Amino acid sequence: MNVLVEQQTRSTDLDDSVYRLVKKAVQFGKNIQVLFHTDDYLCSTDRYLVVLGGSGRFLINNIDFDEILSAAPNAYRARGLKSSPLISQVEECGRDIREFYWQAAFQSSGGRLLEGCREDDVIQLKQWPNFTRLYTSPNIYRISSLLSARPTTLDVAARLLSVPKEELYQFYSAALYSGYAEVLNRSVVAEIELKPHPYVRIVKMLLGRFGGGQPALS
Repeated sequence: MNVLVEQQTRSTDLDDSVYRLVKKAVQFGKNIQVLFHTDDYLCSTDRYLVVLGGSGRFLINNIDFDEILSAAPNAYRARGLKSSPLISQVEECGRDIREFYWQAAFQSSGGRLLEGCREDDVIQLKQWPNFTRLYTSPNIYRISSLLSARPTTLDVAARLLSVPKEELYQFYSAALYSGYAEVLNRSVVAEIELKPHPYVRIVKMLLGRFGGGQPALS
């Protein structure tokens, strides 16, 4: 299902969202379940996100992606999954974690370049995402066709395609953060690492306890 996100949409700070937790789980190869609060329960058992850090797959149950990304730290809690039926379910029915990264970066961009992205980068699209399941924009197929066939900068792409730069910024941010695109004229790996965060100690404590199946934080 195509989802259109208008340019200049409300941006989200990735450093303050569930995105940070997901990135860390994948980085350390941990399996986690993130449970989200409801009006009736402190933490619902059927509104959750599961991430398999080792295999790079995820599954969302009974909650919209927008709500996941905008959730405040006190609106969810995470726990490690050591042995759970959810693991085999996500292995079988889950989606590529790159789609999660695309959604998060696309929404967070809101028509601006995210950290680590530059207007003079020479960009190549390595692989087409499955746009039927992702946030898209009006010219996304034209942009993809150009950047997969002819690596170029955003400025040149904007002139060749006659599309707004904001749309290209949003596309490039999502494509780079999700790994579907690469920069040919410089190295960007270190530049898109998450910034130090006031709650970094809590995140490390959380990840350190993912070896067990007990809730880590509330």
